[in-house]
Amino acid sequence: MIAAGAGVAGCSGGGGSSSTGSVVTPVAEATPSGPVLTASEMSDWQKLLGSSFVITTSSGKVTATLASLEQIVDASRPANLARHLGFFATFQMALGQVPAGQKTYQLSHATKGSFDLFLGMPGQSNGQGVITALLN
Repeated sequence: MIAAGAGVAGCSGGGGSSSTGSVVTPVAEATPSGPVLTASEMSDWQKLLGSSFVITTSSGKVTATLASLEQIVDASRPANLARHLGFFATFQMALGQVPAGQKTYQLSHATKGSFDLFLGMPGQSNGQGVITALLN
């Protein structure tokens, strides 16, 4: 399991864990460093575990924490997809703030800038709201 202090139960994957040294407020105007996250490998996302993202919804902005990553193990996965291995990225936030799922949202991160990401079905874990993105 790869999880930050926010801890979403039930995820399994390969690798260690990561944490951020300080809280950095995400802003839409941030200048991205490195490759766009939507094209990045799981190892790039691991460095962001526990950090904050802002999800822009039709009713306002929601702050979410990247809580866990889960590698997809599928022998039938085509080798010519965007990244070497697919994975799920789970974001955690206050229960009443989870955006509707099955929709593309703009996300912002303090060091990675803004990008669009499709978020799946919302849910809850340990009294917190969660929503997951598939990065294949």
